[in-house]
Amino acid sequence: MKLTTVISSQIANLFQKRGEVEPSALIKALEREVVKQKKYVDGFNVVPNDYTIFLSEEDCHRLSAARVIKSLYEAVERKVIRENCFMDGVLNIKIEKNSDTEDAIIISAQFVEETPQIEDTINLENDVLSQTLISSGDTTYKSTIIADKTKIIASMKTATQGVSYDLAVISDMKNAEVILGERQVYFGRKDTNDFILEDEGASRIHAYISYERHRHVLRDAGSLNGTFVNKNPITRNELRHGDKILIGNTVLVYKVL
Repeated sequence: MKLTTVISSQIANLFQKRGEVEPSALIKALEREVVKQKKYVDGFNVVPNDYTIFLSEEDCHRLSAARVIKSLYEAVERKVIRENCFMDGVLNIKIEKNSDTEDAIIISAQFVEETPQIEDTINLENDVLSQTLISSGDTTYKSTIIADKTKIIASMKTATQGVSYDLAVISDMKNAEVILGERQVYFGRKDTNDFILEDEGASRIHAYISYERHRHVLRDAGSLNGTFVNKNPITRNELRHGDKILIGNTVLVYKVL
């Protein structure tokens, strides 16, 4: 499925070029674009989930490293939380060569229903594998190796989806903490919880945090004494940086990393 809504983009973020573009400048440019492109939809600030960054050929090759891409993903995920926004669909970020100008970082932002398939840039018709011959055991007969194109392409792609990001942390006054990524996290007295509370005011399974629309959502799990955020009772609450959570007599603080 292609785009349902496309933000007319390709908005240039221009920088005074002083040599190479630094990863930190790239991150800041992307964070600015996330905020710039947010739209108010059905009572929520929603941001695009698909970003293409156009750079000069030299910067494109240098900054397409997996660690830089991962940093860009983390920066966007954290920005969504800090700005109290939401994002639908899977986040996708690409860096591509910009042949039009050498002096600009250009970012295209779009709302996409599904993650676009990574383009097949491998031409196996001219690949050495397709020209390789092997013996079948009969010296009078030779056969061509048939390369499995799908498996070869998959093995050469750098996976960005499915990578777990450490986005936030919840800690108590004793400095016990749990790192929050995209998995579900449980709180309570029971020893199978992710965050075990030695607090008689807490239920065995008191509350849990899930990851929805790229936000951490706290839910009460039917506890006896209730769950509170900033002194307010909640059944469901999208967490924001600095929120104080009260479970029993234990105060937990949610912080974006």
